[in-house]
Amino acid sequence: MLALCAMLLAAPVEAKKPVAVATPVGWVPVGAAGGHCYNPPDFAILGVGDRRLAWNSARGEMMAQWKGERSDGMSVSEKVWTDVETVLLAKPERVEQVSRDNFAACKKAFGGSGIGEWQGWLTGLPGQLTVGECTTPPLDYTLFDYLSINNSWQIPAGVCKGDHFKVAGSAQDFYQIVPNGPWLNIEGDAAGKAEAGSPCTTEECKPGMLVMKFVGASGVTTLYAVGAMREFTAPEHGRISVMINDANLSDNKYKIEARIEHHASIEYGPASK
Repeated sequence: MLALCAMLLAAPVEAKKPVAVATPVGWVPVGAAGGHCYNPPDFAILGVGDRRLAWNSARGEMMAQWKGERSDGMSVSEKVWTDVETVLLAKPERVEQVSRDNFAACKKAFGGSGIGEWQGWLTGLPGQLTVGECTTPPLDYTLFDYLSINNSWQIPAGVCKGDHFKVAGSAQDFYQIVPNGPWLNIEGDAAGKAEAGSPCTTEECKPGMLVMKFVGASGVTTLYAVGAMREFTAPEHGRISVMINDANLSDNKYKIEARIEHHASIEYGPASK
């Protein structure tokens, strides 16, 4: 019995492991200066409906702080918070990672590093979230406008990589590109050659023809002959615009018949593949 007691007395006492305390969801105090940071919930454990509600709630809480409404020293310009809000509304699921990163940035800022780095992160966030994405709606709609024969590149429209569309114009409207010259339509002077200074001087681009410019996100600019209609598949995100292929736009004039001036209509729209 004495031996058993001795063994029990000699047995080491197992130390209790500290119990980890989870950071509560919501606004938590950070730093000695009275700062608070929004800690988002664990979105992964939420059901579909609750998850969407949590996205909206987290976005609203963060937006209030970014706008300076919490009066804690943190705020960014209206352009910055508007740009961030726009990309979050475009894809609400982005709120999950953004809210986690924002919580970390907030804790670092109120922990002593200051808000400068946090503000810089927010300023660059829209570009980081949308890198490689098309920033304009796909050209899956029809756009109508009228062509000015006295202006340079016009009727701009954003296109996304892979958009397959057509650019077309009315060929029954006529104009002159030189005084007392022949009446042309958007197909141009088939027998002529574009003079130096014209936007497009390739053999395909005729004088007075409707031509298109595509400026890709990479910065590369390509010119195309359009005429009455051209189908095009965007090789990358970018923008298109059109004009008359002419070096001197100032002396161009539309034909007037029965006191009605011609005006060539332009249409952008989806093309059948």
